[in-house]
Amino acid sequence: MGDGAKPKLTVMGQSTAAGGDFGRVRIMGQAVVKGPLTCERLRVMGELEARADVSAEAATIMGQASCRGDVTAAKLQVMGALECDGHLSAGVFKTAGEVVVRGNCGADRALIRGALTVEGLFSADEARFRLHGPCRVREMGMGRLTVELPRYLWKSSMRRHGTLEADVIEADEVHLVHTRARVVRAQVVRLGPGCEIERVEYGQSYEAHPDAKVGRVIDAGRPE
Repeated sequence: MGDGAKPKLTVMGQSTAAGGDFGRVRIMGQAVVKGPLTCERLRVMGELEARADVSAEAATIMGQASCRGDVTAAKLQVMGALECDGHLSAGVFKTAGEVVVRGNCGADRALIRGALTVEGLFSADEARFRLHGPCRVREMGMGRLTVELPRYLWKSSMRRHGTLEADVIEADEVHLVHTRARVVRAQVVRLGPGCEIERVEYGQSYEAHPDAKVGRVIDAGRPE
């Protein structure tokens, strides 16, 4: 460790740590961290059980991580599994794995290509869902939301995809496919095939694919 450099934490087998402020943290075995963990880079290739908040400038989860507190990262990439009992906050949030957030989830930009469950509010300036797995979010508040099918190289008969389910979706602009929601509220609404929406409220424009099932459509910009 050089002058001013933060200590490193590397776990190869089974270990318990108190927490602290680190430079790099690498978990290749099984680690239990009892206190708050702050680090510049976090890489989990084994199993991490964090019993308090976790904060990192960059975090990559390739194994399994569970956190009883909040997770905060400037860049967060999940290719394994992450379970967060608190709130999750990231500047850039990318996942091709499985993520469960008990609280709220917030990001500047999000790319979701795996399974996602958010029991609270999921907010982002821009979010793109590629429906490789099931996604369930109680409430969404977005600048721009795009939901699209996965891009497969093999023939269409072998393609599988998930569905996005939400209670309420609010955004400036939404482009949806295979989405089920009670309410979609946005200035610009474009609904593709597979959508089942009980109520749509739009301010500027509205388009719906013939295969989309829509209950009530309200032009919120039109005076009653």
